[in-house]
Amino acid sequence: MAEYRRFFAEESCRDGDVIFISGNEFNHMKKVLRLRKGEEVIVCFNDGIDNLCVIDEMCEKEAKLVIQKSFENQAENRVSVTLFQACMKGDKMDFCIQKAVELGVDTIIPFENAFTIAKFDAKKTERFERIAFEASKQCGRAKLTTVKDCIKFNSLLKELANFDKVVFCNEYETENMMLDSLLNESFDNNVAIIVGSEGGFAKEEQQKIKEFNNVVSVSFGKRILRAETAGVFALSILSSVLNLKK
Repeated sequence: MAEYRRFFAEESCRDGDVIFISGNEFNHMKKVLRLRKGEEVIVCFNDGIDNLCVIDEMCEKEAKLVIQKSFENQAENRVSVTLFQACMKGDKMDFCIQKAVELGVDTIIPFENAFTIAKFDAKKTERFERIAFEASKQCGRAKLTTVKDCIKFNSLLKELANFDKVVFCNEYETENMMLDSLLNESFDNNVAIIVGSEGGFAKEEQQKIKEFNNVVSVSFGKRILRAETAGVFALSILSSVLNLKK
């Protein structure tokens, strides 16, 4: 359904088959896209469902839309994917968040470890959320990716037990190539992927991660990838594997 413009709304904006769009999404609909009565759009309630709607009224501060039909969005992964991404310098985090959303990630959790060069700036969270929001609309998703506050490495370790499978992108791994390893794994409800920053991981950190029974330590191969490339590479492989295992 990429031919239709896509909007997100709260469930509270819905009354049966009628949806009222206001605020930023209304401004984008009316002032930026200049949509008019009678035009069709997709509205999502962050639940994985696309609602094909027709604009019934375009008022001064809100638009009234009527749902024509609803169907499951085909752009979402069948399992929930969480990315633990070590903080990176400059606008590399912006790039990472945008591409992670496009590749189907549901939650992004920045973290700091022993070798993290960049320190997380909490003031950027709002921008990260905006980047994720726009990326979700652009790539045709029906769920918004959540960008959480930065955590420390020890907190990351505490999170790992919550996942069926954890893919650890380990620069020191020499045996398990990522694609081969993931093709041999099963994925049930949720999966996490851990990607480092420019500084990588300390050996003690690697060992602590690998102690978890649900962790799969994988290698990218012989090439050394830039930090901002590593996440895109890893998520692309994971996304492809998940599609194959549908």
